Amino acid sequence: MKKIFLIDGMAILYRAHYAMINNPLTTQSGVHTSAIFGFFNIIFKILKEENPDYFLIAMDSKKPTFRHERYAEYKANRKQMPVELQEQIPIFYDILDKSNISMFKLDGFEADDILGTIVSLNRKKNIQQYIVSGDKDLMQLVNENTFVYSPGNNFQPKKIYTEEKVIDKWGVHCKSIIDYLALVGDSSDNVPGVPGVGPKTAVKLLDQFDYKVENIYELIENIKNDRLREKLILNKDNALLSKELVTIDNNVPINFSMAQTSFDLIDFSSMQKELNDLEIYAFDNTVKKYIYDDKLVENKEVKKNYKVIQNEKELIELSNRMTDYEYIAIDLETTDINPNIAEIVGVSIAFNINQAYYIPFISPNSSIIKLDLFVRKIISVLISDKYKIIGQNIKYDLLILKRYGVEFENIYFDTMLAESLISPEKNNYKLDDLSLDYLAYKMQPIEDLIGDKKNTQISMSEVPIEKICFYACEDADITLQIFYKQLKLIDSMDLANLFYKIEMPLVNILLDIEYNGIYINQNYIKKLSVDLKKKIIEISEIIYSMANKQFNINSPKQLSEVLFDDLQLKPIKKRSTASNVLEKLKDFHPIAEYILDFRHLSKLVNTYLETMPNFIIEDTNRIHTSFNQAITSTGRLSSTKPNFQNIPIKTEIGKKIRKAFVAEQKNSFIYSFDYSQIELRILAHYSNEKNLIDSFIRDDDIHTRTAALIFEINKSDVGFDERRIAKTINYSIIYGAGPYRISQELKIPIKEAASIIENYFKTYPNIKEYIDNVIDDGFQNGLVRTLNGRIRKTFNLKSSNRNIVEAEKRAIINMPIQGTASELIKIAMINIHKKMQSNNMKSKMILQIHDELLFEVPKDELHVIKDLVIYEMENALNLNVPIKVDSNYGKNWYEAH
Repeated sequence: MKKIFLIDGMAILYRAHYAMINNPLTTQSGVHTSAIFGFFNIIFKILKEENPDYFLIAMDSKKPTFRHERYAEYKANRKQMPVELQEQIPIFYDILDKSNISMFKLDGFEADDILGTIVSLNRKKNIQQYIVSGDKDLMQLVNENTFVYSPGNNFQPKKIYTEEKVIDKWGVHCKSIIDYLALVGDSSDNVPGVPGVGPKTAVKLLDQFDYKVENIYELIENIKNDRLREKLILNKDNALLSKELVTIDNNVPINFSMAQTSFDLIDFSSMQKELNDLEIYAFDNTVKKYIYDDKLVENKEVKKNYKVIQNEKELIELSNRMTDYEYIAIDLETTDINPNIAEIVGVSIAFNINQAYYIPFISPNSSIIKLDLFVRKIISVLISDKYKIIGQNIKYDLLILKRYGVEFENIYFDTMLAESLISPEKNNYKLDDLSLDYLAYKMQPIEDLIGDKKNTQISMSEVPIEKICFYACEDADITLQIFYKQLKLIDSMDLANLFYKIEMPLVNILLDIEYNGIYINQNYIKKLSVDLKKKIIEISEIIYSMANKQFNINSPKQLSEVLFDDLQLKPIKKRSTASNVLEKLKDFHPIAEYILDFRHLSKLVNTYLETMPNFIIEDTNRIHTSFNQAITSTGRLSSTKPNFQNIPIKTEIGKKIRKAFVAEQKNSFIYSFDYSQIELRILAHYSNEKNLIDSFIRDDDIHTRTAALIFEINKSDVGFDERRIAKTINYSIIYGAGPYRISQELKIPIKEAASIIENYFKTYPNIKEYIDNVIDDGFQNGLVRTLNGRIRKTFNLKSSNRNIVEAEKRAIINMPIQGTASELIKIAMINIHKKMQSNNMKSKMILQIHDELLFEVPKDELHVIKDLVIYEMENALNLNVPIKVDSNYGKNWYEAH
């Protein structure tokens, strides 16, 4: 029997909102998305588990219903919808509309009435109906083919209410739910019922009087309990009114057609785009299943010619066969996702579509190829300039091969990096997803080989060759097929220079940085951790003293009670205890500052000092962080395990963590090279703003100069406050900040912030013109570009939601500037690396953090490295302003600043 799922939209949105109330989701620009995320989380779970044939959503109308006309106090006790949820409703409607999901809403009626009407229209059809809601009013609709479906959560399973389960839960048949509620009332809707009549009494009365409230009043004298009889008589009007209020209207004038609610009509591609625009990516793989499912069936017929290489003869034949091809895709199967400790299980190679070879090095049950034989017969051939090596996330494979003594100079194409340039709006660039996008082909999941639960997963080295062969060959084969698709796009989208001259050459530089690693003073980390833990305890005692009690400072709920109930502080954002709220509360009570200090120190200990030793590789006593080229939309590098980009530098205690990063050898030093005000210099270049350019040419203090100009005073009269304001404006403008944000940062009225911005643009009129032009480019062309061609697509400028449009404007103002800054340092890294190699230098590039490069340098190369690095960093791009680099060295990173 086919199934239709009818969603009580507002009920599920409310449920989702409050489920995430303590950990709300927002976009980077501050748009709330918790309810939308939670709603679709529930919906996708239903789609996965229940496989509906038809699907629709019913929504409540804002306007009063016939129930409000009948009883003015109906739902009068309900709090106003939270502002965070209110702002999501129009976005939610927009997603439904663009996804072609049937949605029903009608003024004067509730969603319950719409659901009741549709259930009634379908009652004679051969279909099972599931009403997704937690509202007990809807139990009156349950029958042999209609059920109320209450979604589960992490703590309890879903519940499907049948006729029997309604009786088990409430003690009455679903047909009598309205009579039951007429007696007990419904506090959530302010339905009065009969005061003093609880569930047990109501069930007894209905059982005695044939399950009708009207029967009770017709035979009221049969009730022996005087007090109960008196309550019923006194509240007769309330009881009959309550029954009327809870009775669902099954005759709402809506145009309903079962065909229009067909699951097949849902546009999952548009749904994915809309969710991605809200920075919701968690459902991407689920959505793609529905996007590509029909097409995937066709690909199961594709014939694959995958073969295991089992001996030297076959290895030589493979080597000879490769000579006819230029592009060779390779992929490694390994024992670990950490390339610093992983062993190679086998290598797959593809150079022809739907054909690939697997060369095993480790196997539990078969003969294998020796690594040195593979190197002699295959690698010695592959490293020739004749071949162009292709891979997916190829830096991972190259780092492992480097540990085995194998190095490539002819790396040509990484499909993951290519896709990050072609489709920067995507959240991930996994091979499985690219296969769906480009080939509509669903790859074999790794769980088929090693299991799907971490505690029971086996190593790839334990997988039999006959099972691993298809999986491994498929990786190389699909990588090659995607490469041929992307090859044309890189050229047609004018991305060739960026990809082939910057991103691909950078792979080997990052590979060397990761391989080199950075030496850590473990004793210093342990001591600093102990000291900070003592300080945290001291601050905790001060907080407890101010609060007059002990409590869990890390608990938002308990902290909220202390601040707003015990200490009677006035809530700023409802009862939020977020850091920006505590910053404001500092002006009203000293406890706020201690809480901020507590959080800061706790983060330093928990995020860095306690975890950093876990990343030290035993064989090298160094941390080998992993750099990511395909994470940020601007092209900025990020790092993981650990994230060096986020090591705090604004507080002295945060800076002290840098003392742990030291030169390993006694006669070596840590040398830091840092671009000075690079984003402002790039802004000057893009805007061609004469006043700004002149300041940089004269090497003025740019913030003092800006202050003098916007406040119309002499530079000598610029004080601390004026310079602070100018500095805030200079950097905030790059990020598209408006009067509100600047007023918050400077703690001044919005009107004053607006006046300062107006003066700023009068001083630097070309900057205003640049901002207007880049936004116009976004509207006209659907994208903006950096100096070297990186793109950001600007779909969100056409959103119907003003918050999303404004957030997109801010992003595209900054993107060309920040993206060009990332290209500048990448070009510098490539050129520095070449010079260091050609000069056979012992110095090592060991970290890149934002606009800073870090080197480990022997004493006798200090002067050489300084001249070389500063020259290459200052001349990486030809801007119309001078580029300046600050440099210093010391025995550790802290001293180098």
